[in-house]
Amino acid sequence: MKLAVMSDVHGRLEAYDAALADAEANGVDKIVCLGDLIGGGGANPVECVERTVELRERGKLEACVLGNSDRLDLAQFGLGDRDEAVFWSRERLEAELPEKATARWDFFSEAFRAYKKGGFLFVHGSPNGPRDEPVYAAAADDVAQMEKLFALTPRYCFLGHTHVPGVFVAEQDGSYRYVSAAELKERGSVFPLDERKMMVNVGSVGEPRDESGACYVIVRYDENGADNEIEYRFIEF
Repeated sequence: MKLAVMSDVHGRLEAYDAALADAEANGVDKIVCLGDLIGGGGANPVECVERTVELRERGKLEACVLGNSDRLDLAQFGLGDRDEAVFWSRERLEAELPEKATARWDFFSEAFRAYKKGGFLFVHGSPNGPRDEPVYAAAADDVAQMEKLFALTPRYCFLGHTHVPGVFVAEQDGSYRYVSAAELKERGSVFPLDERKMMVNVGSVGEPRDESGACYVIVRYDENGADNEIEYRFIEF
């Protein structure tokens, strides 16, 4: 299995296209989208949705998870200072023929709230249900929170939502560790998928919030493989 896992595009088509092209060049079999295709500062929410629909039609989309911004665009209720971006995205998505707008909303209505495959769990914000709690780096020091989240993690959980890449590791001695983007880059942007449970934040394609920049993750995994790993792909656009 060779998966590309991407999150938080937020309507930035140039970033999404760069990530998709990089994934194609690296020979990925399937793509998992962890949500928030729309609803942010990007100028092309329609095109980002349509790119993802095209992936599904080509058999390249493993799954799409519904993000909080995707749900907010669907919900049509007040969000304070996020109203403008949310309703602007809605207008763009509904701007063409009614059947096209309906098809886009149908795509979101069919998206997963969480997607599980074998020992892998794919969510937008957290394994702790659909409320998309953010899991920040500091959570690694909160033993109670880590115990709760890892109890809900089958083996590996992939998430986004915070727009900051990093890996949470449940060590065999019962402790928890956070591997930052800076440390990952020192490792060549590769981290092994071994017997330890992990939560992998894949960062953001469209709106990165740390100095590491826009990125996504390639997962290389075989049930009988000894060299299973993830690779962070940092992209320019």
